[in-house]
Amino acid sequence: MEEFEVIFLDDDRKTILDHQLVNAGATVKYKGNPPEKEATNGISYTFIGWIGEEKMESVQEKLVLVAKYSAEMLSATKDENAMLQASLANAENTNLNATIEAGQKVSEQQKALAKDTRTAEQIVNDILENGKTEIGQDVNKDNIER
Repeated sequence: MEEFEVIFLDDDRKTILDHQLVNAGATVKYKGNPPEKEATNGISYTFIGWIGEEKMESVQEKLVLVAKYSAEMLSATKDENAMLQASLANAENTNLNATIEAGQKVSEQQKALAKDTRTAEQIVNDILENGKTEIGQDVNKDNIER
C-alpha cells in the first residue's frame, strides 16, 4: 500500500508541528494540542484550522498543512484604561493651562499697549533707533537707553 507524508507546519511555514506517514486514501488527524501563537502588538491569535485541511479526509498525495489563526485586538485591562484616562486628563489640563497662560500674556501685552501713549510708528522707530523698546514705557525720551 502506498504511503504519503503529511507535514503540519505553524504559520511561519518553517516550524514543524507534526509529521506523519499515512496510507493512501486514509484520513489524517493532527496529533497534539492545538497550535498556539503568542499575542503581539495588542493582537491575540486563535487557532482555527489548517490551510489545505479539505485534503485531510482522503490523503492522495504528500500534504503540507499550515496552521491558520484568527487575529483579535486585545481589550485593555481596567488598569490600562485608568492609565489612559489619567493621561488624557493630564493632557487636557496641560493644554488648558497653556491656553490660560498664553491668554494671560496676551492680556498683559494688551494692557501695556493700552498704557503706551506712543503711536505704532513711534514704537517701531524706537525699536529701529535703540534695538529694543518696552511696550507701555514712558514716552519721555530721557527714559530710553541709548
